[in-house]
Amino acid sequence: MNAPLTPYAVPRPSVPIDLWLDANEGEAPPLELLDALRAAGGDALRRYPDARPLEAKLAARLGLAAEQVLVTPGADEALDRACRAHLGPGKRILLAEPTFEMLSRYARLADAEVDSFEWVSGPFPVEAALARTTPATALVVVVTPNNPTGAVATASDLERRSAAAPDAIVIVDLAYVGFADEDLTARALAMPNVLVTRTLSKAWGLAGLRVGYVAGPRPIIDVLRATGSPFGVSSPSLLLAEAWVERGEERVRSFVDRIRCERAELTRILATRGATPLPSQANFVLARFADAEAVHDALAASGISVRIFPRRASLEGCLRITCPGNAADFARLTRALEAALSASTGKETRR
Repeated sequence: MNAPLTPYAVPRPSVPIDLWLDANEGEAPPLELLDALRAAGGDALRRYPDARPLEAKLAARLGLAAEQVLVTPGADEALDRACRAHLGPGKRILLAEPTFEMLSRYARLADAEVDSFEWVSGPFPVEAALARTTPATALVVVVTPNNPTGAVATASDLERRSAAAPDAIVIVDLAYVGFADEDLTARALAMPNVLVTRTLSKAWGLAGLRVGYVAGPRPIIDVLRATGSPFGVSSPSLLLAEAWVERGEERVRSFVDRIRCERAELTRILATRGATPLPSQANFVLARFADAEAVHDALAASGISVRIFPRRASLEGCLRITCPGNAADFARLTRALEAALSASTGKETRR
């Protein structure tokens, strides 16, 4: 039986925070971006939104027809639509554990069962995933880089996964692919039963606008287009997203370069201070600590919030730390982290 649903809630510190490193948000775009909204005038507020111009631009970047791309309120909405369209009683979704936790919620809302296989670190366990596939498997989701671990699948993994379930829909969630060593978008889109979800919330820094998209074969996209609201993303969000896709690529590339440097340095610091960081290709590092709650609280006392995972067995003792992509914030994080780990180590020694 599926567990009862509870509201999604990120554990947040009860003390004042001014450096939020618990949600993997990207760098804020320049305020000049708002000029695109001013130029549109009042019609951007009074008229129903039209996502087709942004869909056409995104499709052109992917080498697809515009009809093969659907813009949604964050990639989350695309995942929800896929679950509502393809799941139901007697059908099953197959996921890694741990992974993006909303996936299992969307599946249960569709009255489907959730199957899982373990993938905490290391290569994608394709054999375990294949072994868990049954005739009732209607959706398979691979998040790569995986959230919250940062582990990645390869193109070969995706090809084997797709071929092994030709009657299922395989969703490849690439929300964090901008930070990865390899962009699997083109390879994934070449597979006949694969949908790719992406977002402008992470590397592109537009989490507040709620703009994501899904791409794939037109018949599958048509079903998703019919599954949800025709006006899901607001006109201001669409206008700003379109303008940023047109002009923000160089700035985003620079931000990603900084993240990769910070990620390597953060991994080194954690390892040398007694924590166990997992290899990551996302904009965060997940690590195990002797006392994760103490480190979490010590960082919060310094005004820094990182992600802790209460009541998730596979993530017990773990914290996920977003790389800020900013030299001053990263220096502040590392100072606070080193102090917290030194205090935690001292406590362990005194015991």
